[in-house]
Amino acid sequence: MIERIIEKIKNNKSFLITSHINLEGDALGSELAFYIALKKLNKKVVIFNSDKTPFIYNFLPSINSIKNSISNEEKFDVGIILDCSDYSRIGNVKDYIISQTNCIMNIDHHISNTHFGDINWVNPKAASTSCMLYDIFKKLKIINKNIALCLYTGIFTDTGGFIYANTTPYVHKIVYDLLHYKIYPYKINEHLESLCTINDLKLINKFLNSIKVDKKRRICWLKIDKWEEKEYDLTEVIFSILKLLKDIELFIIFKSISENKTRINFRSRSFIDVNKIAKVFGGGGHKRASGTTVEGSLDDVERKVISFIKKMNYDKKRWNNSNK
Repeated sequence: MIERIIEKIKNNKSFLITSHINLEGDALGSELAFYIALKKLNKKVVIFNSDKTPFIYNFLPSINSIKNSISNEEKFDVGIILDCSDYSRIGNVKDYIISQTNCIMNIDHHISNTHFGDINWVNPKAASTSCMLYDIFKKLKIINKNIALCLYTGIFTDTGGFIYANTTPYVHKIVYDLLHYKIYPYKINEHLESLCTINDLKLINKFLNSIKVDKKRRICWLKIDKWEEKEYDLTEVIFSILKLLKDIELFIIFKSISENKTRINFRSRSFIDVNKIAKVFGGGGHKRASGTTVEGSLDDVERKVISFIKKMNYDKKRWNNSNK
């Protein structure tokens, strides 16, 4: 599949790149790395996203090249959709990329991917889409410092700073290579991790007061009755705190985003495939990190989801063997 993608790159002149709504490090790192690589190959390339770029990624090279609007008359040979499980996840870019490109490449690592492209390279075993792009750019012998910085950011984000279960030996091999391009992990970490204000921490403390735990099933969850979107997302900060809890496997955050709409984020430590849980409620994602948005009040959604999880067939022996 890599060879087919490389052939498409070499044989076409213009490319439109996009990714999912609610942009994060792997989406943006993948987009910008691809953008820089195509520019090096003297291709016409545009990044067009539905959502605005979170400011914490302003340190990434070529970040100002990303567009949130584009002329309806512009056409492209190839549309590249990165780190996205299905068309619905690219927001208002969907109609444009379908109508204004001749071929769509779908490059992704989500296990829930629907294989919607003309060319589909989907590898759920990959830790991130940035890892997959590394393999392409390595074959093209095109990696430079800027591409390495973007790919490292994507990998860092989707491995939780190299602590999630998807941090494989191959991930470390990739990072070992990328570090030879004189990128500095401590600087990247400062951009991505040092983002909270004192008011944010006070707010998180308030959220933590609603924590509930089912020790028998090793589940922990909390509710946020009024979730306000910020320029940066505190969700992962909250999960990082919850994961300090001993002997908990499954972590859930319920957020009320409107009177009758609730956002659910799932994370697991090492055993439960939360993508399967999210799919039951109309969502999806990764085995260890997934989410969905459902109709219903915060309390009703909490009851339905927790009731469903408690009925899942995880017997004591299976739980005890969860880390084997």
